Amino acid sequence: MNIRQLEAFHAVMETGSVTRAGERLGISQPAVSKLLKAFTEHCGFKLFTRSGGRLVPTSDGRLLASEVGRLFVGTERIQRLAQAVRDREWGEVSIAAPPALSARFLAHALGPLIARQKKMHVAITSRSSPRVAELVAGQQIDIGLSVQPFDHANVRSEMLVRFAMVCALPANHRLAGRDSIRIEDLRNEPFISLARDDCSIMTIDRAFQLRGVQKRANVEVPMSETACDFVAGGAGVSIVPSFVGLGYTEETLVKRPLIPLTTMNIWLLTPASRPPSLATERVMEMLREQLQPFNIDQPSGG
Repeated sequence: MNIRQLEAFHAVMETGSVTRAGERLGISQPAVSKLLKAFTEHCGFKLFTRSGGRLVPTSDGRLLASEVGRLFVGTERIQRLAQAVRDREWGEVSIAAPPALSARFLAHALGPLIARQKKMHVAITSRSSPRVAELVAGQQIDIGLSVQPFDHANVRSEMLVRFAMVCALPANHRLAGRDSIRIEDLRNEPFISLARDDCSIMTIDRAFQLRGVQKRANVEVPMSETACDFVAGGAGVSIVPSFVGLGYTEETLVKRPLIPLTTMNIWLLTPASRPPSLATERVMEMLREQLQPFNIDQPSGG
């Protein structure tokens, strides 16, 4: 008994004809008959009787056909699943990223993809950049996003973008009408600061130190999106990545270029010990596409 015999039997049961079964399977009528005969011999009982020139399944044949039908339903399901994986419409992808990316940006970047690919499952974890790198090295996640480079034999690293830090101000702030904000302009301004363990805090503090400006931090928050919430509420100003605060209009919060230019990088980290799945590749493509507008190194006109 082999799969071709099962296919012939299943096709004859569904079409009611050896001729039509051959057309479905792309083989000749004699070939179907030969397969059907061999299958009957293997079973050891009659599967069909002839009535008026037609094949009529026996009771035993119908009983066997129901089980064979379930087998082919499962096979078709596997075929559909394989096609969905091939077309990158199905898969499971785990992502770890710092709060500045995981809080809102990833929903903005990946939401349209998930809406289209209903069978794709994406799990997002918010972690600091050093912890993200550890998770990738340990093969515990598929994609890591980090604002710090990570050199490890078990990790593939790709620098995605170099982005600018920007000044976030309440819409009615005295500086909101300016095209750009200098660090010196923020002297004595109430400042919404990030927590001491945030990877961007050193970059921000260094920008103030180089200009000899004392930062007046009156609120400390765990993530950049929360800083934007405080800024929108009028509690002060902040310096945040250019890709945060996407949910605000300029009627509530404005973001202005910072002088001097203060930049950071986003690195894409993946496990080096295994190739990414097709679904993971699709998500990485979308992340590259969605982050590109914030890349200050992109070619002019790109």
